[in-house]
Amino acid sequence: MYRIIKESYNNYKNDFLVSDALDDIRYIIMEPFEIIFNIEKWNYEKNQKTENYKKVAEVLYYINGNINEFLEFKVFMWELEARNIIGEDFLVLSSEDKEEIIKNFKMFLNLTYWN
Repeated sequence: MYRIIKESYNNYKNDFLVSDALDDIRYIIMEPFEIIFNIEKWNYEKNQKTENYKKVAEVLYYINGNINEFLEFKVFMWELEARNIIGEDFLVLSSEDKEEIIKNFKMFLNLTYWN
């Protein structure tokens, strides 16, 4: 699942790169999530407590805390935890931003962006 979501994420981002839409809010809101697909980058950003890390960690924390609402994420969350990618609550995102991010990840889980 991790590999499929990683490929889907990259395909999602490439759609914006090809159309030169890097200022699109949908691109901007998902950009920080590249760190969950690069362990060295994750560890660096975690140690530095960067804004990207805080955003990603908050979404992961929210999903994990509400896993009964997001059962489709259970395997993916387990795979992240196996890589020591674990959420924390930082309260840096609005509810709307979290909803949009989760909606995008649901599309990845449904193979919308997978080739």
